[in-house]
Amino acid sequence: GTERRLRATLAEWGLADRLVYVDHHRAHVASAYYCSGFDRCLVVSLDGYGSGQSGSFYLGEGGRLRLLAPIPYPHSLGTFYRRVTQALGFKPNRHEGKIVGLAAYGDPDKLYATVRARFDLEHPDYYRFKSAQDPWFERRLVEDNEPADVAAAYQRVLEDVATLYIARWVRRTGVKHVACAGGVFANVKMNQRVLEIPEVESVFIFPNMGDGGVGAGAALALYADLRGLAPRPVRDMYLGPSFDDRAIEQALDASGLRYRRSKDIERDVVDLLLQNRVVARFDGRMEFGPRALGNRSILYPAVDPAVNKWLNERLGRTEFMPFAPISLREHADALYDNVAGMDHAARFMTITTNCSQQMRKQSPAAVHVDGTARPQLVDESTNPSVYKVLRLYHERTGIPTLINTSFNMHEEPIVCTPEDAIRAFREGNLEALAIGNFLVEGDRRDAARAG
Repeated sequence: GTERRLRATLAEWGLADRLVYVDHHRAHVASAYYCSGFDRCLVVSLDGYGSGQSGSFYLGEGGRLRLLAPIPYPHSLGTFYRRVTQALGFKPNRHEGKIVGLAAYGDPDKLYATVRARFDLEHPDYYRFKSAQDPWFERRLVEDNEPADVAAAYQRVLEDVATLYIARWVRRTGVKHVACAGGVFANVKMNQRVLEIPEVESVFIFPNMGDGGVGAGAALALYADLRGLAPRPVRDMYLGPSFDDRAIEQALDASGLRYRRSKDIERDVVDLLLQNRVVARFDGRMEFGPRALGNRSILYPAVDPAVNKWLNERLGRTEFMPFAPISLREHADALYDNVAGMDHAARFMTITTNCSQQMRKQSPAAVHVDGTARPQLVDESTNPSVYKVLRLYHERTGIPTLINTSFNMHEEPIVCTPEDAIRAFREGNLEALAIGNFLVEGDRRDAARAG
C-alpha cells in the first residue's frame, strides 16, 4: 500500500523511474555495516516489522553484505517488548526505554521461566515467538505481579534470546565484531550483553538505529551496489541544522529574555557548573538520531543524585529513568569496563557498561541502580566545544564527567531551533541557557524552592 502510493505520487512528479526500493532490513544492516569500520563482521537487524520480516542476520565482508538468515514476522523481539511496554501503562513504540530503566529495580527470576517459555529456541537460524498473537498474556502478567518484576523478566529474556542467536552466528561465521541496527538495538542494556559474548571483541550500533535511520541505510546500500563502498567508522552525528549568532540573537531579542554575549562561552558554562547550576546547551549542528550528544543537551555536575529528581520534575520525566554521563575519552578506562570493545558505540550513547569504583564515587548521579551507565565519550576532534567544557571542568574539579541529558520537555522532540531552545528553557524553568555565544541566566534551584 505505502509503496504503491509513493510510486503514484512520484509518477505525478515525473520521478517514478528514479525510485529504487531497498528492503527494510537490508537498509538497517547497511547503515550498521558501512558506518562501523569493520571489514568483516556479523551484521544484525532486529525490530518490530519491516518488509515482511522482523529481523535478519548478514555477513559483512570486503564491502559486501550477504544474507545469512531472515527472521520472518511474527517472530519479533520488537513486538515482544512493545507489548509489555503497553501492558505496563506506557506508550508502545515510544516508551520502551522506560522499561529498560524500570527493569533494574525488579527481580528477573520471579517471572523468567514464564516469559522465556514464549519462545521456541530450537530452530538453528532464528528464534520463534510462540503465541505471538496473544494480546492478553502481558495484561494478565501485569495484573498479578509487580511492574518492576515484569519489566525485569522481559528485559532478561530479550537479552538472552537475542544474544543466544547472535552468539550462534558469531561462532558459525568466525567473526570477532558485530554491527547492529533496528529499533530493538535502542535497548542499550541488551547491547552491553552483545559485547559480553565471549567471542565478540567489539560492537557498533548505528546511532540512529530505529526507522529514522533507514533512509541513510537505503542510500548506503544503493551506493554500495552502484559504486562499491568500503566500511568506514562514522565520525559524528552532527548532521542537522545550525544557526549563526545573528539568528540566535534575533530569537533572544524577540523572546524578551535578558542575555549577554560571552567572550568564552565554554569557560562561562564551566563557571556555572562549578556553582552546581543546570545548564542547557544549544550550539552547532543538531544531532541526527535519538540521542543528544552535546549540541542540544542539558549539562550538570554528576556529583549529587538529588539534582536528578529536580530535573525530572522540571522536564516532566519519569523518576526511575537514569541520566547518562558524558566523559573525556582519555579518562574512560578509569571509569568504565571494556572501553576498547565499546569505544565507537560509546561515542553515540548506544551501549551501557559497568562502572568502576572511581566512577561510582565521583559521579553517583550518572550511575544507575544496577551499577551501569550509558556513557558518551568525547575527544577534541569530535566536538571541540563540548570537549573544552569537560576539560576545563576536569582541570578545576578532578572529575572528567558531567551529566548529559537531552534538551527537550517530556514527550517533545529534542530542540532544533533557537526558538525551540528558548521555549524549553522557559517551560522547564532551567537555571541557565548557553545558546551559541550568548548566555541567559534563570533562577537558581534554591531560589526557586524558596519562592
